[in-house]
Amino acid sequence: MSSGRVFRFAPTPEHPARHLFVFLHGCGATAQSMIPIAFKFQARFPSAALVVPSGFNPDARGGAAQDWYPTRGLNPDNHRERVASVLPDVEDLVRREQTNLGVNECRTVLIGFSQGGTVALEAVKRPGIAGAVVAFSSRFAQTPCRGSRISSRIHLVHGAFDSVVSRVYAERAARVLAGLHVPVTLDIVEDLGHALSHRAISLGSLRLLQGIYEGRRATVH
Repeated sequence: MSSGRVFRFAPTPEHPARHLFVFLHGCGATAQSMIPIAFKFQARFPSAALVVPSGFNPDARGGAAQDWYPTRGLNPDNHRERVASVLPDVEDLVRREQTNLGVNECRTVLIGFSQGGTVALEAVKRPGIAGAVVAFSSRFAQTPCRGSRISSRIHLVHGAFDSVVSRVYAERAARVLAGLHVPVTLDIVEDLGHALSHRAISLGSLRLLQGIYEGRRATVH
């Protein structure tokens, strides 16, 4: 695994750690770019410990920018394989943080943007890693097949005008997951491209709040 930095933030002082939120940045970005988003989530979840790691493929671009897996030559035939190659390291990181904090997988949430969201979505195809995923402007590397079992709640938030990862991927994923009886929500944010906005972040944290505290089944918005 890359020796890149991992930023950790404790819950607000009056709260013990009851949840673990792991934030996965986008392609060619940095862990630091996700820290403001992490704090916005913590505003709704003051008992959440925040973990913001750097990508595992730091040499692809030079400088501070990092990826989770190589993008050069990426195509539909090798996308799943490239994501799968980093999943053991992601799982190791998450389980180590769970052990350190005494938080189980049911109270763990993976929150990712773009490439980071793809890693999060693929990670929960493996059992017992996280209770929920919030994926912004993301897609599965391979859409779950018939008979797949995913126990996590999935919250998809996507820009209506995303020209990098088309909203079609999110819409298809929502339909497939619903058909597999996976709790899923989909929010399409109007006037948003491949980016994070206050509206998108607010929707993502709201759907997570509803799923955790209200036990609501998935709806498409």
